[in-house]
Amino acid sequence: MSKTPHDEERVFQEEDFEYQRPEWGHKQFKRMVWKTRWKFFLNAGGALFLVFMVYHIYVSSLHIYFDQSAVRNDFMRSIISVVEMHGDGLRVEKKINVQPFEVTPFLTQKANLKIYRHVGSWEVITGEIQAELSITGKFTYTITNTGAYMNGNNPGPFYLPYSLVGGKSDHNDSEESSSLKRLGKIDDGHVAEMSLSLKNLASPDQLMQLLSDYDVAVTAMPIYSGEFTEPSVSYSRAGMFDYNIPHLSLKPLYEFNDNGARWFNYFVSDDAGQMKEQVQAMLSDLEWMSNHLEYSGAELDKQRLAYLKKNGVQVYGAVVTGPVRELEKLTKVPEFQHFQLNRVEIWNWD
Repeated sequence: MSKTPHDEERVFQEEDFEYQRPEWGHKQFKRMVWKTRWKFFLNAGGALFLVFMVYHIYVSSLHIYFDQSAVRNDFMRSIISVVEMHGDGLRVEKKINVQPFEVTPFLTQKANLKIYRHVGSWEVITGEIQAELSITGKFTYTITNTGAYMNGNNPGPFYLPYSLVGGKSDHNDSEESSSLKRLGKIDDGHVAEMSLSLKNLASPDQLMQLLSDYDVAVTAMPIYSGEFTEPSVSYSRAGMFDYNIPHLSLKPLYEFNDNGARWFNYFVSDDAGQMKEQVQAMLSDLEWMSNHLEYSGAELDKQRLAYLKKNGVQVYGAVVTGPVRELEKLTKVPEFQHFQLNRVEIWNWD
C-alpha cells in the first residue's frame, strides 16, 4: 500500500518532534531542583518577614493605644478598687508612669505591683500583686506575701457587734490577750498598726470622733453591708468563736481625673465634709467595678451596693496606726473591743 502525502507529513512531524526533544543531563537536573528550592525558600522567607512586620506593627499599635492615660487609668482603677476595697488597710503602689505594665497580643493587660501597709508614716512593703484584665472585662489577681516572718504578723480580723450575732459572743480572746501583752512590752520608740472592732455599728464620722482625742491615723474601716439581714448575702463563722465575715473596706479617697489621680493616706478626723466625699467615692467605685468588671464576688458586691444605697454606710471597726503608747490608750476605750496588733516598726511618726 502506497503512502499518501498526508501520512508522509505526519511521519515527518513525529520524527522531527523526536529529534527536537531535549535530553537532560544530571547537572542540569540538579540545577533545576536547587533553583526550585531557592525560589521556595525565598517566597517562604518573604512571607515570614511580612508576618513579622505585620505583627510588629500590630503590637506597637496595641502599646500606643493601651499606654494612653485613660486606658491605663481604668486598669489601675480596677486593681486599686477591687484589691483595696476587699482588704484591711492594704494598699497598691500608685506610681502609674513607672510601673511594668504590659499587654498581650490577645489584648489582656497585665501588671506586677508592690503592695504595702501604712505603719506609722512609712509605707511598708508586704508583698506583690500580679493582676490581669482581659478585653472582656474579666479581672483576676494573685497576691504574694513577702512578710518578714514565717508565720503570724497577718492583719487581725474584725468581729461584728454582738447585737448582730444573737447576743453575747463566745469569742476566744487568747490571741487578743497575746496582742495586748506584746503591745504593753514594746518601748516608746516604736510605732505599730492595730485592728480594732466596735461594740456597735457607727457611721464613719462617729468612729472618727471616738478617735479624735488620740494621736493615731486611720487607714481603713470594715463596712457592714447587710450580711445578716439580706437572705441572699452569705456569711461565714470563724471557727467556734465570733463572727467575722468577708467585707468591704472604706479607705481614704483615691480619685482619677483627666490630669492623673489624687489620693490620701489616712482619714482626716476633723473634716466631716471630706468623710462624706470618701463615702461617696467608695460607693461610686463599688458601682463602677461591680458593673464593669468580672471578678470573684462581683454579684455579691452588687447586693452589698443595693443595701448600702438603701441603708447608708455603717462601719464596725478600724485599722489604726501610730505610736504604741497611743494605741495602748485605745484598748481602754469602752466602745472598742477585739484588738489585734499587726506590724511594728521603729519610730517614724511625724
